[in-house]
Amino acid sequence: MKHRWPTSLYSQVEAIFHSVRSIGKSKMDTDKGIRSFGSWEVYKGEAHRLAKFMHKKGRISFLDTLSVLDAMAEYLEERLAHYVEKKRSRQTMETILSALGKFEYAINHYIEIHALEIPSLDTEKLRIEFYAKSRKLLRKSSKIFDNRAYPDPIRLIASITDGTFQLQASLQYEGGLRAEGVGAPSNRRLKNPLTWTGLHGIRTDPVTGLPVGIVASVEKGGKATEHYVSVETYRRLEKHIACHSKLESDYFTYVEAINLAAKTTGQYATGRGSHGLKHNFAQERYLECIAHGMSHEQALQQTSLETSHFRLRETLTYTRG
Repeated sequence: MKHRWPTSLYSQVEAIFHSVRSIGKSKMDTDKGIRSFGSWEVYKGEAHRLAKFMHKKGRISFLDTLSVLDAMAEYLEERLAHYVEKKRSRQTMETILSALGKFEYAINHYIEIHALEIPSLDTEKLRIEFYAKSRKLLRKSSKIFDNRAYPDPIRLIASITDGTFQLQASLQYEGGLRAEGVGAPSNRRLKNPLTWTGLHGIRTDPVTGLPVGIVASVEKGGKATEHYVSVETYRRLEKHIACHSKLESDYFTYVEAINLAAKTTGQYATGRGSHGLKHNFAQERYLECIAHGMSHEQALQQTSLETSHFRLRETLTYTRG
């Protein structure tokens, strides 16, 4: 059957991303498809911005891969200049680079499944170049502090009065889960409750050798991860799910509770929110790994696995405190 290719750049983006759509599927089914609806929206949004840029430049097809590479170089140069002028952080630029990397994979996958005789798109060198430029020209973060972790997370959690929010915060601090992993995704259209299927029992911590509760969650990118929490917190989670069938809350109300506790305990800083507890976990877990005889690389790898990160560089931003 003849390959049908849309004429509109925007329709082309939709066709390309449809070839890697794997919403709701497990990593066993597809290891490189897009399994998270949130990531799907972010990646497509960035590709549509590139399409708008290409349309203005008179380019007409994402299958003209050499033309796409040239357009992407111009686009990144323009975005970087804009972020330098607006004094943005490098985090925004890194999000763009990550999205365009996924778009490259989607284009090449589309070419492959349709058996098109077209050169594959290779943007890795270009993305590495702009990653280096962003590190040189942009600030590390838009936040006013370098270490996002809370000075005293235990006191912070003890100050949270709502039992559900306190349990969610304990899971983030002890196990390194994201807010979406404890049933509070920031996108209100998404539902990701923690249910009985996430309760994997009591086992032995591979680092300390002590008994821990195993909590499995599906988070960013659809990646399923097992997290180790104290037996006490695991039993609280069991009891909560037995009573309510799931652990779930509104993200913004949850973050408000954390911010209130942070202000009460003198630890508030704009941008820390719930994710600061994940930073606490990463820093403490890394040091725990070192204390039990692991090398720097081994400790970083273990912490990366437990925080559900795809790249060790991501974990370094958490452990630098």
